[in-house]
Amino acid sequence: MNLRTKSFKQSLRTHFKSKRIGLKKREWERSNEGIRKHLIEWDVFKQAEIIHSYLSIATQKEVDTLEIIKYCLAQGKKTVVPIMEANRQLRHSYLLDVNELKENDWGVLEPVSEIKADLHLLDLVLVPLLALDKHGTRLGYGAGYYDGFLSEIPRSTLKIGLLADDFNVCSLPKDPWDVALDGFISEKGVHLL
Repeated sequence: MNLRTKSFKQSLRTHFKSKRIGLKKREWERSNEGIRKHLIEWDVFKQAEIIHSYLSIATQKEVDTLEIIKYCLAQGKKTVVPIMEANRQLRHSYLLDVNELKENDWGVLEPVSEIKADLHLLDLVLVPLLALDKHGTRLGYGAGYYDGFLSEIPRSTLKIGLLADDFNVCSLPKDPWDVALDGFISEKGVHLL
């Protein structure tokens, strides 16, 4: 990545983080409710047996995945969550109970006990992001955790971003290692790309 692209991506990250943090509490809650509703009503989600989800950070106003995970567990769906490593890698563990989570050094919730998951068995992956373009190019946080993970899973596994509607844009800069998402879910519905 050249310095100009890196600087532009950092500017975009700053812009979208600020925009998201600036969402009023009620607006953020309504967005979460709409996204959750569209997700659980989606046939693909209903049929999925093993779902991978990031654990959202409420202080960053990420789409609330804790409620989604609770719903998955109540429906008997196997739920897989990431565990962060210092080398920008992720491990992946089944989560059996949302009460068995603790904050890591970065303030992200992770399972207390690890139950290793097979990435080739995942039916659906819910991906964290700041913004997404019409080609499925994702603007992440820049640490690279999900870039590596998304390149490890089968191409046939659906990769879906969760974001408020104003965070989908026409075009974002793309790097050679970026893995395109298959779509996103906003409060306006499911959008496959």
